[in-house]
Amino acid sequence: MTQMVYGFWISRSLQIMAELGIADIIGDEPKTAEELAKASGTHAPALRRMLRLLSGLGVLIKDEQTQAFGLTELGEMLRKDSPGSVYGSLRAHGHLLSWSAWGDLVSSLKTGQPSVEKFMGDSFFGYLSSHPEDAAIFNGSMAAYQSLNAPAVVGAYDFSQVRSVVDVGGGTGTLLGHILQSHPHLKGALFELPHVKAEATARLNGMGLGNRCQVLEGDFFAKIPAGHDVYILSQILHDWDDERSLKILTNMREAMGPQSKLLIVETVLPGDNVQHFGNLYDMAMLVLVGGRERTGPEYSALVEKAGLRVHRVLPTYMPPSVVEVVPA
Repeated sequence: MTQMVYGFWISRSLQIMAELGIADIIGDEPKTAEELAKASGTHAPALRRMLRLLSGLGVLIKDEQTQAFGLTELGEMLRKDSPGSVYGSLRAHGHLLSWSAWGDLVSSLKTGQPSVEKFMGDSFFGYLSSHPEDAAIFNGSMAAYQSLNAPAVVGAYDFSQVRSVVDVGGGTGTLLGHILQSHPHLKGALFELPHVKAEATARLNGMGLGNRCQVLEGDFFAKIPAGHDVYILSQILHDWDDERSLKILTNMREAMGPQSKLLIVETVLPGDNVQHFGNLYDMAMLVLVGGRERTGPEYSALVEKAGLRVHRVLPTYMPPSVVEVVPA
């Protein structure tokens, strides 16, 4: 219970460590608190106290002889470009997704509406569209998260008989790029809003996929491009309530052919009395965007209203599962 009560003190310390770039300052060469304070513009005695906290948690390790702090294997994940980096998530949750929104959680519990809108003065996605610096932080966190999810999705689903795949609302192309790199026979398309096109095109070209992947502009609330074997909605439906999710799924059904498949990549909640990461994410969807995570039966009921049916649910080693949906 004590860990749960004071847990946010730890998460805030990690968020500030990312904000100050401490892990990248340390890099491959351990440094003293004084060196880190000078490089980060902080007060050395105060910073040393936070470093002591994080060393006790296994994020840092101190050499008692040199008094220098180095990164443990766990701490390496705080570096911007390390495999499995959580830097982007810490930056986003320390600024956009955390304090003000969660601090007014009671508002969401009383109204059912996202509390984040009270201090942003707009919907979450509306705010991002008019604040490019914050949007860059958020997009970076999502790209990092998808870089962890992508191998799990590829490992769970057999794309060998698929010819073309379109990632609907696929951000800057992290998941789609990984799928295409893992399956050279595939052709793909990324379907996103216009303001994402330049960054997505650059990312996919940088992955050497420009000749096998199109970046298409559009809005999944209006129309989804037809003619593909497999459609992907990854971390999309949990952003929206049932009414808006049904609109997306209805447009999806209109785009799908008789043999097309839809892969919904989302955390599938196991139900009550189970400790599960998805339960935390479900609360985050409430306070941020008014969306929700769903159970298996809830997904089945939702897609059936759009003329679809759940064929199977494939777990991955990450929290999200692959829910394979076909025309009813």
